[in-house]
Amino acid sequence: MGVLQRFERRLEGMVGLAFARVFKGKVHPAEIAHALQREADEQRSVLGGGRVLAPNVYVVTLGPTDYDNLAEWSEQLAGELADMVAEHVEGEGYQTFGDIEVRLERDDELRTGVFEVASHVGDSATPHRQDLGAPPVPPPGLPPLPPLRAGATDTGAQEPLAVGRAGQRVSHVLVVDGPGTKHVLEQGSNVLGRGTEADVRLPDTGVSRKHADVQLSGSTVTVEDLGSTNGTLVNGRRVGRQELADGDVLRIGHSVLVYRQDGA
Repeated sequence: MGVLQRFERRLEGMVGLAFARVFKGKVHPAEIAHALQREADEQRSVLGGGRVLAPNVYVVTLGPTDYDNLAEWSEQLAGELADMVAEHVEGEGYQTFGDIEVRLERDDELRTGVFEVASHVGDSATPHRQDLGAPPVPPPGLPPLPPLRAGATDTGAQEPLAVGRAGQRVSHVLVVDGPGTKHVLEQGSNVLGRGTEADVRLPDTGVSRKHADVQLSGSTVTVEDLGSTNGTLVNGRRVGRQELADGDVLRIGHSVLVYRQDGA
């Protein structure tokens, strides 16, 4: 499976069943992913010794409708896009001056369905900017190598909707008390139970075959009891459905699990 296909699969999990409705007539994140991959390829520069340098900071500018449309998933989307670019850069053998970073920003002059991509290397103050649909702009001269790994820079746009850095997305996990086994939550449904159809299997006679569902939507995690025999407790209180916070303790049957946010 290619880089873009893996990104699109994670995107489907992020957005869920609203996938087609949410992006109809608007900028689709998969379009942004394609544009960022192309930007990395077109703006690469060949250095001495055959090394190839790619930009490490990417700015995606959206019109107000698209900006607001993506707000619900902004932080996770920026992180997924940064990881996608990092995976592409590594696969092509490119090098960067710092961590891959993707910023989502707003421009009230852009119409719905249109977006722009800008990129730059290190802490360059003037990023390359490309209006999609216009011919590619030749890559600018390289800035001097910064003394430290560069972070984000202000491109003059409004405050970014979100900034995502490659490899710095938060992982949502359930840790089983005792053995310390970690179960990473996937976007959407994560069924806990004793049966073979459960996503997280617990060999516990006090646990129903499908006991509870821990649902991950964007960065929000909610647990819902599925009509279990012995019920679902969060921090000692029986619940039907409840949003979880980092460190919350779930008890189902005789099993205890702790919800943690890795990388937060």
